[in-house]
Amino acid sequence: MMQSVSEEMILHEGALASEFGVSRTPIRQVLQKLAHERLVETRSGVGTIVSPLDPDKRDRDVQVLRALFVAAASCSVEAGVPAQMPERLVAAAAVAEVSSPGKQSYLDSRTELLDITARAAPDDILADSLRTAHWRHIRWSMAERVWDRPGAPERLIGTLRGCAEAAQRDSLSEVYTHLAEQVA
Repeated sequence: MMQSVSEEMILHEGALASEFGVSRTPIRQVLQKLAHERLVETRSGVGTIVSPLDPDKRDRDVQVLRALFVAAASCSVEAGVPAQMPERLVAAAAVAEVSSPGKQSYLDSRTELLDITARAAPDDILADSLRTAHWRHIRWSMAERVWDRPGAPERLIGTLRGCAEAAQRDSLSEVYTHLAEQVA
């Protein structure tokens, strides 16, 4: 849903419900969740729109994500790696390796990494913050067409592999440290 709308496009509940073959209730719930994550805004008299990215805040957004990864690493020193995390990271790296480079495979790999790492966070508030900041970083990456840059697929695969290796060593803290080092 997020990848097919422009920055200022109004998201109509009815149209989305029809597109996805569901009632308006789950669409409303999704939009509320996206609003909580500050990915969309509900404006009085307008409706729900995709939150615009502010170029003046890009560097700050990167710093926030890096700081959250550092915080997650600090909070995870004693935490074990969730049972499925190593396998999911290995699988994500394998899928990224065999996928054709491009926008969709980049987005798929980034969202899988986001889901894996946010679910592993040792605190719900930290998990929500990571998810929000990571989504914002993904949006910046998509807006900047990062997937088209030379070496981008290889860097993403390297990030996934590095996280997988840390997870296989049962070091959740190391997973987040690796991610903090990779944020750009």
